[in-house]
This record gives sequence, structure tokens and C-alpha cells, in this order.
Amino acid sequence: MSSAEGRGARPATVGPRAAIVGLAVTWLMACAGPPPGAEEPGIASVVVTQWNDSTELFLEYPHPVAGEHTGNWAIHLTDLSEFEPIRSGVLTVRFTPDPSSSGGAGETFTVGAPARDGIFLLDPLVTRAGTYSVTLELVSPQAVSRHDLPAVRVHASLDEAPREEEGAADGGIAFLKEQQWVIPFAVAAAEEREVRRSVTAPAEIVPPDGALFHVSAPVSGIAPAEANRDAPSVGQRVEAGDVLAVLAPTTDEGGFADVRARVERLEREVERSERLYAAGAVPLRRLEDARRELGVAQAELEAMGGDGGDGDFLLRLRAPITGVIAERDFVPGGRVAAGLPLFTVVDPGTAWLRVQLPTGPAATLTPGGRARFTVEGSGVVHETARLLSIGSVLDPRTRTVPVVYEAGQAGGRLTFGQMATAHVPVGEVERGVAIPESAVLDENGTPVAYVQTGGESFERRVLTEGASDGAFVLARGGVSAGEWVVVTGAYQVRLAGLSGNEFAGGHAH
Repeated sequence: MSSAEGRGARPATVGPRAAIVGLAVTWLMACAGPPPGAEEPGIASVVVTQWNDSTELFLEYPHPVAGEHTGNWAIHLTDLSEFEPIRSGVLTVRFTPDPSSSGGAGETFTVGAPARDGIFLLDPLVTRAGTYSVTLELVSPQAVSRHDLPAVRVHASLDEAPREEEGAADGGIAFLKEQQWVIPFAVAAAEEREVRRSVTAPAEIVPPDGALFHVSAPVSGIAPAEANRDAPSVGQRVEAGDVLAVLAPTTDEGGFADVRARVERLEREVERSERLYAAGAVPLRRLEDARRELGVAQAELEAMGGDGGDGDFLLRLRAPITGVIAERDFVPGGRVAAGLPLFTVVDPGTAWLRVQLPTGPAATLTPGGRARFTVEGSGVVHETARLLSIGSVLDPRTRTVPVVYEAGQAGGRLTFGQMATAHVPVGEVERGVAIPESAVLDENGTPVAYVQTGGESFERRVLTEGASDGAFVLARGGVSAGEWVVVTGAYQVRLAGLSGNEFAGGHAH
């Protein structure tokens, strides 16, 4: 049983509430007797590992003896939401006698705080022998949790307590909690699930059509410092039509100033023709010709960015869309050349994922299909929103066609131009024991996973892989449902195994 009220979301792979996924209990029996002159063996220990919805318990305790302090119970508690040690809180340990046992009244012990991060120490003195149900209840800002131990036998005398066996060892790879807590580390349960087979292909985050614009200088000129004091910077949001830069064009034939002067001359010519036509001095055709020439000149001026009505001969460059300034190559007070890109404006609301897929898999895609992908430098798995298009022209160099997905709301998490790795579903759904892709290490071409067999013990398992969808892979062999695999920190566990467990160091409880 456990309680997780007020907790954050636990890892998605944790099993049903209060389910004890793993349990390792080691009972070491007493030796027949030490040889002459040898030191008396100590009391044997019991090792327990449990997981519930909120915490992992790893416990080592010596067999208790009635009326005796037999040694510290080293109670290791890990917050499963962040895989960090419990740093504060109160731990209550209750011994409740089994009704069928001859044990007396129950005993309750309280530990007000961990001795150090993650480790509560307790040396309980139970007055009467018997079999007890033992519960550990934690109340902490990090977690509210309960663990129930297997039946605990309190022995009547020291002579009855089992003794350590010489040379006894747990085996496997030792990787202590003290090592786990100081590195990024996490485990997840292998569980039955459906996985759709996918292929892996290179991809790129690209802007949707109309979501990226380069704003260039239509003419050569100077950017007056005073007029450009408030020019937007990289990362600043702008609205469509906002002024990005103000240019004072240089006097070139056919340039902005020349066109602007021609517009003003033609405006005066139209006004004169209108007066003459009204007086009957010129025919209507002459007025129409003057108006037509003015319209052409005004259109040319507008194409250059001029507004045609302020009389200051300044060219104002405006934002073509609402978005964010992604690039700026513009210095107030400096010169600019015609055609030079000054700003890049992007709408970061959505992004597209363009995947280069071989023609065979591309032909099997369906309109409702989705893909998973990761971007360079990140292990976060994203899922696309929908399939937008499948290219029909084969790239002769890569022998692939472009497949475009809507990547969903970018929200600052994706950057146009980022390279990505896509996992595109192309097969039927298969069901079996699955583990996260991040749990699989490639060791010289052999897929392996590291399984947590106890709080501080691990095993290397060679996997037989089945279908993969980019997030989970079916384990046809090597891992069983309910076992816990290392999904973050597996490489460090591997190093501990290669170093003969010297990497793990030792306890100092």
C-alpha cells in the first residue's frame, strides 16, 4: 500500500498503485561454528527492494533479536518522480505482531530526518520475540509513501539469529545509491504494450509555407541612426506592417529617389491636365495618359517600399508577417546595398518535419499516420500532428523522397534548420514486453539492457529486439514483464560492471 497525495506525476512506466514490482530478500544461515581462534561471524542481514507509486525502498537490516540492538537499519528512499534522494521528512516504522505469533504489543519508532540525503538510520529495539508485520510510512515535502515489508522474525536470543556466511555475495553489478543519486539516473518497468514497427530516417525541422520571410533592401542607401534607433532586435516580436528599418536611398538612376521625384512630377502633371481639360483646352485622352503614367510610377515606388505621401524621401521597410525577428544584419547609421538581407522574420507557432524516406516505406504511409522524432542534442521524443505530403520526385543522390509532417506547436522547443532523427511507422502493430528505447545500449553491435535486480545490484542482459516505434522497443528475449531497466545512467552502470564493481566504491552508513 502507498499514498501519493499531493505528488507530481510519477513516471509513466510505474505499475499499479502500491504494487511491489521487485523484491529481493536474502537470508544467510548460521555457520556450524567458527574454527578455533577465528572471529565470531556477525548477524546476517536481510536485503529488501520495493517500488510503489511514489518511492523506491532499498533496505538492509540485521536480523532483529528481542531486547537487543543488533545494528542500524539502512533505509534508502528515492523519490521516483525525479529519481532523487528523499532529503527531508519524518519516517515512522511500526512493528505489528502477527496474531498467530507469540509476540507481544506492537512497537513504533520515529526517525525525524534522514541521517544524510536519502538514508534514514534506525536501530530498533523490539522487546518481545515473534513474527511482525512492519510498515514504513514517510511524510516528506517530496513524497507521502508507505512500504510494507515481508514478515519480519524477531529472534528470542542472539544464538538463534542467523549468522553471516563466509564468502556470501549477491553477485551482479554493484552500483550504490550514493552513485545513483549524484548522476542523471532513472529506471522504468518493462511492461506489455502495443508497438508499431517503424523505420528510422534523417529529417529536418523546416518552416511551414509562408512562415519565414527575408526582408531585403530594395535599393542602396544609408540607414539614418536617429530614424533607426528603435529597430527591432533578434527575438523581438513584430506585427505585420511594423516598420523594421528606415533607409535614405542614394541618388542612382532609376533608384528610389529618382522614382520618387518622377511620382511628384507626374502628380503635378495630372493636376495641370485636369485644369486644362476642365477649361476645354486639352482632350480627355491627354488627361487619361497622365493618370496612367502616374499610376505606373506610384506602383513602382510602392514596390520599393515607399508610401508616396510623406515628402521626406525615406524608404520604410515593413514586417511582411506577424512573428519574431530570427536574424538581423543591419546597423543603424551604416550603408546597405541593394538586395542585402536585413531581417529574417519567422512565425514560430508551428513547424514542419521533412523526412527523407526511401520509396518503399513511403508507399505504405497512410494519411492519418504520425511519426516520432528527436532533434539533435536532445533525447526528448516528440510526436508529429499529421502527415501533410509525400513527395513524388526521387532525389537521385539519396534515392529518397521528401515526406512532410506537421510537427505540432513548436513553442520555442524546435528551431528551424535543426537536424532530426525520425521514426516513421510502416508496419503492423505488434504486442509484447516493451522497454523504452533509451534503455538499449549498443555494445559492439549487440543490443543490451541493464536490469535492476535490487536497490544497488544490476544485471547485464543481451536483448532479442522486436518492433520499435522510436519510443519503445519490444524485447523478445532478455527482459521479462515487471523487471526494471535503467533508462538513464545505463552507461555508468556498464562502467561499474567493466571495472569489477570497483567503480561503485562502498557503503559508509
